[in-house]
Amino acid sequence: MRSYGPLLLLAVAAARWCCAGDVPAPTVDAIVPVPPEEHQRLHYFGRRYHHLIPGTVTIDRTPYECDVDRRRFTDRDEFVAHLVGAHRARPAEIPDRLLTRDGVVHFIGR
Repeated sequence: MRSYGPLLLLAVAAARWCCAGDVPAPTVDAIVPVPPEEHQRLHYFGRRYHHLIPGTVTIDRTPYECDVDRRRFTDRDEFVAHLVGAHRARPAEIPDRLLTRDGVVHFIGR
C-alpha cells in the first residue's frame, strides 16, 4: 500500500499558500458554562457582615482605634482582646459598637 500522507500534506500546504490573503480569520466567541468552584460561590450570611471585626486597609495609619481609651491597634486580634478584656464587650455585641470611617474601624463604646 502506498502512503498518501506526504502528498496530502503538500496539497494542504499549497492550498493554504494560495488562499492566505483571501479569507479572513474567523472570530471565535464562545461561552462555556463551567460549574463554579467553592472559592467562586457567593455566600450570604444575612444582612450583617459575617466577621466579628471587619478587615481594613490603611496606609500610614493604624487600622483599629478604641475611641473610649484613645488606643490604637495594628492587629485585629489584639483589638478584639482589648474590647473583650478592658470593656467587657461580648462578641455578639461588638459589631453593633463599631464604626468604620476613612478606612479605620472605631470602637465607640456602649
